[in-house]
Amino acid sequence: MTAPDPSPRTCHYDCPAVENSHALPFPFAPASIEAHFTDIHQPRHNGIETTTGESMQVALTLDFRNAPERRRPWREFWEDNLWLLCEAEAMGFDSVLVQEHFFTEDGYAPSMPIFLALLAERTQKIRIGAYLYILPLHNPMQIAQETAVLDHLSGGRLDVTVGIGHRVAEYRAFGLDPRHRPSRMEEALEILRLAWSGKPFRFLGKHFEIGQGDAPAVEIQPPPLQTPHPPLWVGATSSAAAARAGRHGLHLHGASVDPSVYDTYRQSLTDAGHDPSRFRVSNPLSITTTHENPEAVWARNSDHYHYRWDFYRKIRQEIGDPDLDYELAPRTDAYRENELIGDPQTVLETVLPLVDRLGLTDLVVFGPASGIDPRREGYESLRLFADEVLPVLKER
Repeated sequence: MTAPDPSPRTCHYDCPAVENSHALPFPFAPASIEAHFTDIHQPRHNGIETTTGESMQVALTLDFRNAPERRRPWREFWEDNLWLLCEAEAMGFDSVLVQEHFFTEDGYAPSMPIFLALLAERTQKIRIGAYLYILPLHNPMQIAQETAVLDHLSGGRLDVTVGIGHRVAEYRAFGLDPRHRPSRMEEALEILRLAWSGKPFRFLGKHFEIGQGDAPAVEIQPPPLQTPHPPLWVGATSSAAAARAGRHGLHLHGASVDPSVYDTYRQSLTDAGHDPSRFRVSNPLSITTTHENPEAVWARNSDHYHYRWDFYRKIRQEIGDPDLDYELAPRTDAYRENELIGDPQTVLETVLPLVDRLGLTDLVVFGPASGIDPRREGYESLRLFADEVLPVLKER
C-alpha cells in the first residue's frame, strides 16, 4: 500500500503545495475564503450533541516531535505531519487533533493555534480540535479570543479540549506554581465560558481579575460561530479531573482504562443535573494496524516507541502523578504494553471490549510515533485501519 504522493510538501486531499521559503504562508488568501466555506458542516449548537443512536467518532492525533538525534528541517517535518492529518479526512476519520507542549528539546507541538489554522484551511469537512490547551498556563481571555476566531475560520468545525498539565518545567518557565494547577483551572474554565458569551463581563478570583475597580467590563468579539460555543472537553487521567469535567457539564477526553474514572465522571454529571447520555467520552490508544508480525514491527521501531512513552513517564513522575496504564498485554520490554500492534482483527478484538467496558462514544488514535515515516509506514498503517477497522467501529 502506497501513499498517494510521497513528495515532501504536497497534500493529497485539498492541501495546497508549499514552496520553500522562510515562513509558512498565512492560511487564507482572500480569494479562497468563499470557496472554503462551500459545502461545510453546519455549526453545532449548545456545544453538546446527543450521543444516543450516533455512531462512534474516531479522531487522529500526532505529537509533532522532532527528536534531536534525528532532527529534520522544521518546515519539512511539520508539513509531513500536516499532510498526514489532511489525509485523515479522505480516510474517513471524524476529526484531527493537535496537541500542546512548551520548551521541549524536540519542539513537541509548540504552536497549536497555528497548526489548527492551517488545518482549517487545508480541510473541508473534518472537525479539528485542540487536544489540549494546558489551560492553567494561559490567560483564558486569550484562549477565548483565538478559539472564537478559529471557530469562524473553520466554518464551525472546532472542538476545544483543556487540561491541567503534568509538566513542572512548563509551569516554572511561565513563572507559575504547579501546586496552583487546580484553582487556576477552575477559574480559567469559568472565564472561558463567560468570554465566549459575547457579552461584557467582570470576574474576580484568586488568580484572575477582569473588569475590576475602574477597569471596564470586558467583551470578546467575535463570539464563536458555534452556539453558545465550540464543544468543550476536559482531558483527564484521574477521577478528580473527571469529576471536574462532570461538575462543569463538559465532554471527557479520558486517558485511563480504569472504569472508576468514567463512573466518577458520569456520577458527577448526574449530581450537577446533567444527562450523561448527552455527553461524549473518549480514550486514546496508540495503534499500528499491520499484517506484519507485530514483534517485528516493535523491534524495528522500539526506539521510537520508547522515546514516545518515556517523555510521559518522566513528566508525570516529576509532578507526582501516577504512570499511564492502558492494560494491554504485558511484555518484558518497557512500554511494549502501551502499543497496540496487530492486524485489523487483533485491533478490533482489543478495542471493542475496551469501548464497551468504559462506555466510550469516541476513540482517539495516536498515529505513528516520531521517527516513523508518516508518508510511508505511518500512512500505510492508518490506511489499513481506515479500510478495515474504522467501518466496524462506525457501525456501533
